[in-house]
Amino acid sequence: MQQTIRYPIANFTIDLTDFFNPLWRLRMSSDELSKHYQSFLQPVVKANKLSAANLEALVNFQMNALQSYIDLAMDRMKAAADISDPDSLQSFLTSQSAAIGSLQQKFMDDSKALSALTSQFKSEFDKLVQESLPLTKK
Repeated sequence: MQQTIRYPIANFTIDLTDFFNPLWRLRMSSDELSKHYQSFLQPVVKANKLSAANLEALVNFQMNALQSYIDLAMDRMKAAADISDPDSLQSFLTSQSAAIGSLQQKFMDDSKALSALTSQFKSEFDKLVQESLPLTKK
């Protein structure tokens, strides 16, 4: 008596005698294989696209932050180079404290923006995982 196993999702059957035969998948048509692998790979492709988009946003954020920090440092170096007497030194030191306050605020704003980027990525990835998980009966 020959027993068969039916796979309704992929729409094919195999004989139990062929179960350990590595060539049993060759009995599936190429369309069935294509559908089977597409359904398997679709969540992976979506995750890769999401990761690429997140990486792009993160790199853009870091490049913009770096450019603003470089601009601030260059401005401060130019201001320091303009010191020529005690009054200009006093003026530089006063503006330096304002620049430090501005830099601190920029750090805070950047950390909030980075936190928002990462939480957005996490929520989108969690949503993708939930969509990809098979529905189970309770």
